Amino acid sequence: VDTSPVVRGIYVLEKLLGYSPPPPPPDVPAIEPDIRGATSVREQLEKHRENITCAECHRKIDPLGFALENFDAIGVWRNHYDQGNEINASGKFPSGKSFETLTEFRAALMQREGDFNRCLTEKLMTYALGREVSVIDRPDIEDILEQLKDENGGLHDLVRLIVLGKSFQSN
Repeated sequence: VDTSPVVRGIYVLEKLLGYSPPPPPPDVPAIEPDIRGATSVREQLEKHRENITCAECHRKIDPLGFALENFDAIGVWRNHYDQGNEINASGKFPSGKSFETLTEFRAALMQREGDFNRCLTEKLMTYALGREVSVIDRPDIEDILEQLKDENGGLHDLVRLIVLGKSFQSN
């Protein structure tokens, strides 16, 4: 089983940061192995980003996925792909911030704590309510996030605030 920086990048965006990139345009083919002389996954994606319709989303997705490429399909650390190519897990965010190591990547993600907290709050509320959050839940989510920030709270506090929130109480 191969890993995919694109799939991993989308996973991080959706599951940790609460952003779903738009689906690819219907006229863009899937990335094929060794397209246009590329010899690595990174080079394939660089060639793919030459397509202007792909570049905007892939500049957000690819760095997140490349940061995790040192982990194989079952999470074991590796320094090389099966073909022997060395893994380059560096990247550059759309903001211009670069990272070379997993530690630097983690530090950069920690700067997006607000996005992570919102995403986690919405996912926990979905679970707690037994339904998707809706527009009527937005004020409650904002209140929870504000209280969590004011209290410098953690996961325990987040669960408490959700259970005491209006959405949960009136569900």
